[in-house]
Amino acid sequence: MVYYLKNVIYFPSFNIVGGVETFCYEMALKFGKDYDITVCYINGDPQQMAKIAKVCRVVRITPADKIVCDVFIFGWGWDILHNVKAEKYIQTYHADYINRHLNPCQEPCITHRFGVSENTTNGIREHYEWAKNIETMYNPYTPKKTKKVLHLVSATRLSPEKGYDRMTKLCEAFDKEGVPFTWLVFTDQPKMPVHPKMAVLPADVEGILDYIADADYLVQLSDTEGYSYSIVESLSVGTPVIATDFAVAREQGIEDGKTGWILPMDMSEIPVKKIVKGIPKFKWTPPESHYEKVLSKGKSTWEDDLKKIVKLEALIPFLDLKCDCKRNQHDVWEATYERGLELANKNIAKILDDSDAV
Repeated sequence: MVYYLKNVIYFPSFNIVGGVETFCYEMALKFGKDYDITVCYINGDPQQMAKIAKVCRVVRITPADKIVCDVFIFGWGWDILHNVKAEKYIQTYHADYINRHLNPCQEPCITHRFGVSENTTNGIREHYEWAKNIETMYNPYTPKKTKKVLHLVSATRLSPEKGYDRMTKLCEAFDKEGVPFTWLVFTDQPKMPVHPKMAVLPADVEGILDYIADADYLVQLSDTEGYSYSIVESLSVGTPVIATDFAVAREQGIEDGKTGWILPMDMSEIPVKKIVKGIPKFKWTPPESHYEKVLSKGKSTWEDDLKKIVKLEALIPFLDLKCDCKRNQHDVWEATYERGLELANKNIAKILDDSDAV
């Protein structure tokens, strides 16, 4: 097939991310309104190609296709150059060719050579006499408005009552409104994430609170809770909570618009815009606990008790490594209470009378 075009940008393949991919998108975004631009490729990530297709024409070609155009811009791939007829052939250099030991195209048809930085340009100019006409042409970029990225965190077991299925619905609600977010889930039962922007991580016993304090919201979508410690930890560091309407949610201090948001169990109403807008800073103090009313003062004698001597009876024959001797079943001997507890817990021996030891 022959394609008759104006300005063509060609790369053989496109990854889901990369500088070359961004270059093509930004070229079309900046110049596409005034110039007819077509991006041609042989293989490409569907998601990346769909993005570029929003700002210019995108055509998937085969190595046998021919292109007739005014301007042909290419980079690291010139495999179809023999099938191109253009007024201008422009090679762009998107890497440090000298340090990476890459070779520029030497085809005599090339009319322009553009390095993306002075470093790239100077390196090629100094190493290749035939590339003396190379110029620096910085990659185009159009500044853009950004959206707030919502940072979520959960510190929870993923047993059935903890609402793992509801996490999917919350993610879908954010996607529907075009809300960018990340969600870190620290758990003792790793499962596959329910969304590409969710990361399920092993429980970090010592450091979870740091992540909670850094998040925009703690999320707890349980069926029920007795008294959720993760909610206490979150509110204590000033991080609001998104929770389902389990019975203790309000008792724990979650108040819509002030310290978080309470969602219905069926997730039918999710105030996404309000969630994104955020919660004003707040201070929250956990309720006092008064176990001092029932706890006993003083120090136990446990450490001393472990050193006391008791009589033991062997339940099975075994090699006693402590005294380097063999014990037969029903043998009786004396040892420390600590040693007796160790053997009794393993069902190797029993303590005959520990009334003096406790």
